[in-house]
Amino acid sequence: MSVPTLSNKPETVDLLVLAPGEKKVTCTISDKGDCNIFVIKLEDHTIGNLIKIQLCQDPKVLFAAYRQPHPLQNAIEITIKPKGYAGVKLLSDNVNNILSQVATLKENFAVIQNK
Repeated sequence: MSVPTLSNKPETVDLLVLAPGEKKVTCTISDKGDCNIFVIKLEDHTIGNLIKIQLCQDPKVLFAAYRQPHPLQNAIEITIKPKGYAGVKLLSDNVNNILSQVATLKENFAVIQNK
């Protein structure tokens, strides 16, 4: 008995490596002009949810959400509706905040391991 193959399954390399000249992050403005929509390639729900939660805690953000447009596409869309601030700066600041929290967590684990 033969095993069926998935004809629409993406190639593994397409899930891990950007094509030459392809950007990791792109930003567009919503049709109404009040939201920034960021597409982050080669990421999934893990990063999307982490960034969304961080953005929702920021008082400069009215609304934040993420979605994965299609399960076979390794990209997420993050939508931000800022309170009069630049969406790109808000995303950058919040990602940097996440990175500092992860660095602190890593340091705390190192301290615990060395005890």
